[in-house]
Amino acid sequence: MTIRNRYLTSTLGGLATGSIITILTPGGSYLTGLLACSLLMGASLFFLLTAWKWAGGGKLLAVIVFTAFFLRLAFGIGASLGLMAYGYQDNPMNRAGYLYLDAYRRDDSAWTLATSGETFFNAIQQGLKNDQYGGLLLLSAAVYRILSPDLHRPFLILILAAFTASLGVLFFWKGVRARWNSSLANLAAWILVFYPDAVLLNGAQLREPFLIGLTCIAFWGMLTFQENRRRSLIAFVASLAVMSMISALVGLAVFVVLIVWFWLENSREFDPRWRRLGWIGLGLAAVAGVILFWQWFMEAYQWDLVTSMRISGWVKKIIEEAGEQWRFPIIVIYGVTQVVLPAAIAEPAIPIWRGIAIWRAVGWYALVPFLIYGAAAAWKTPRGRERRVLMWLAGIVLAWIVISSARAGGDQWDNPRYRTIFIPWMALLAAWAWQWVRQHRDPWLPRLLLVETIFLGFFTNWYVSRYYQITHRMPFWRTVAWIVGLGALVFGIGWLWDHRYRVSAAVKRKR
Repeated sequence: MTIRNRYLTSTLGGLATGSIITILTPGGSYLTGLLACSLLMGASLFFLLTAWKWAGGGKLLAVIVFTAFFLRLAFGIGASLGLMAYGYQDNPMNRAGYLYLDAYRRDDSAWTLATSGETFFNAIQQGLKNDQYGGLLLLSAAVYRILSPDLHRPFLILILAAFTASLGVLFFWKGVRARWNSSLANLAAWILVFYPDAVLLNGAQLREPFLIGLTCIAFWGMLTFQENRRRSLIAFVASLAVMSMISALVGLAVFVVLIVWFWLENSREFDPRWRRLGWIGLGLAAVAGVILFWQWFMEAYQWDLVTSMRISGWVKKIIEEAGEQWRFPIIVIYGVTQVVLPAAIAEPAIPIWRGIAIWRAVGWYALVPFLIYGAAAAWKTPRGRERRVLMWLAGIVLAWIVISSARAGGDQWDNPRYRTIFIPWMALLAAWAWQWVRQHRDPWLPRLLLVETIFLGFFTNWYVSRYYQITHRMPFWRTVAWIVGLGALVFGIGWLWDHRYRVSAAVKRKR
């Protein structure tokens, strides 16, 4: 596609979609709204088309990238309008069309700052409210002040978020394809495109879609460093710099993950002496990181634990029955299960919120078996660079899930939100696990899915009986015992079956 065709396509597409978005935004000047929406939509389409052409083009990649863009934008606008019409009308956040309270507060502060006449530099000096780092608030305020001075148009931020996330999908696809192969890149990209929480977070004026998109760009820069060092380094540094203005802690976490990954990929090329020094440096950095962040983590964990116990009487009851020494693992396990699918199905709620909860829960429970299986399968790969990289991938994914669960105290909104920041690497691990299963015909994934089905079956009965009293409710700890017992039985029978098969195969070989 020539640059002239890209300009024409993006201009016409921007005007068409911009007019629709403007019509869906009540109030204000239609001309101003049309100009603002069409400008952002046109620019987004042009840069996505340009990036698509740079990545090699191809119909499948175009479908992946533009599905990601329009799906996120459509969900964000649809969810906002749906909450205004069908959400809790006694809730200001719902009436304003926001999915998250902090997004509502931050975006409202951005509009206030944009219309105050105050310089952004003065706002920084006085301290930014409702945004820990200030990057997204200042970006939103700048968009409102320049493009939409007459009316608060939150959909403009959704356009930017959808663009950043979709651009990240493209870079993610290109990086995975360069490092592995096209089939893995396609599958991992589709998981990233459709994973419910990734779409949901893009439907709110939150930091996460920007962080996810920038993480993908930095990931591409690390993976392709040896191909074009200057270009990859610029992308790596620029994406991490912008990310740090939106969330310094996430930027630091992504930096550490990618630096270690780079070392694992390329350490064999260094002189043995430098290699030893590198390993020592990574070890010292790890110790320093634990020391620096342990106090912050424990303070956040204690606060979120108190919040969870205050909100959920069952969490408090379970911890009291099990004993304080089991508090941390209980919170982590409870967090890993969020959003609990049986609870999402059974818990009374208005249709729009119940639908969102079920959708999110289905996505998580479809993904998590592949993450667990992928971590186990990575251990089976032959020793060498590939195994080191896959073990690091599995390690960071599982560690981040545990950290998010402990940090968010099992909260059904913040917990999935924090762990979704690493969704690019979760998608990659899940896609690799699926390819491994198909290549090796491994029966352990079906067994893991059967155990998950047992878990869902027992807890569906538990939650239905809790909320509706239409079935007999088994005591909580007896429910857990049945799940653990049946799960152990599934794994035990599976191990015995495999052992018998190996013995039989060995006997046949001897003959």
